[in-house]
Amino acid sequence: MNIAVILSSGFGTRMKARKNKTLLSIGRKPIIVHTINCFECSNMINEIVLVVREEEKEIFEKIIEKYDLKKISAIVFGGKERQHSAHNAVKYCTMKNISAKDVLLLHNGANPFVSEEEIASVIFAAQKHGAAAVAHRTKDTIKEVDENGRVVRTLNRSLLWNMQTPQALQFNVAKEAFNRAHEGQYIGTDDVSLAEYIGKPVAIVEASDQNFKITTPRDLLMAKLILQEKRNLLKI
Repeated sequence: MNIAVILSSGFGTRMKARKNKTLLSIGRKPIIVHTINCFECSNMINEIVLVVREEEKEIFEKIIEKYDLKKISAIVFGGKERQHSAHNAVKYCTMKNISAKDVLLLHNGANPFVSEEEIASVIFAAQKHGAAAVAHRTKDTIKEVDENGRVVRTLNRSLLWNMQTPQALQFNVAKEAFNRAHEGQYIGTDDVSLAEYIGKPVAIVEASDQNFKITTPRDLLMAKLILQEKRNLLKI
């Protein structure tokens, strides 16, 4: 069984929209609908768990009903930090009949263009290694700088990746990683960093250029252009 956990409980202050950015529209549908549909249409996904803020539950329930989203098995409330929100979803899954080797995919609600290939590839990688994530190869030169603003060293760009989602973990790895991070009061920078925290290997799957997180107004404009391009291709 493969369960997609879609996290949509953030506020997105950099978007400056004064609302949950996943409720903003592209192509006349909320961003979150485009995101959910990626997993709704995937043959690799059995269920979807949606994580939202408690005060927005009714809004998302109406969206689920309006767009007839059938794979959503539960709505779980988010926490103070993204990691706490993901942990709430992991704890919910412990109450279900999930085997140790089943895969949880943790995905940002604001990444609406994840492909079927990425979903399948990250699942297969997690099945093989225990944890995996999609990421972009770093294109820029990255320098480490000290507290005085002076360059310490130039990092090897060929070894650097910019992380995206979905990030996938076998359920036994996810449960141990989130529980131990909670007990140790460790906050990771992404989901698979918790697997690293407990000493588990993490595999990288290269992400497509279109799989990015909508964070700023410029990202929103780019998402609208990508969606229009996709629709134009379908008309050809």
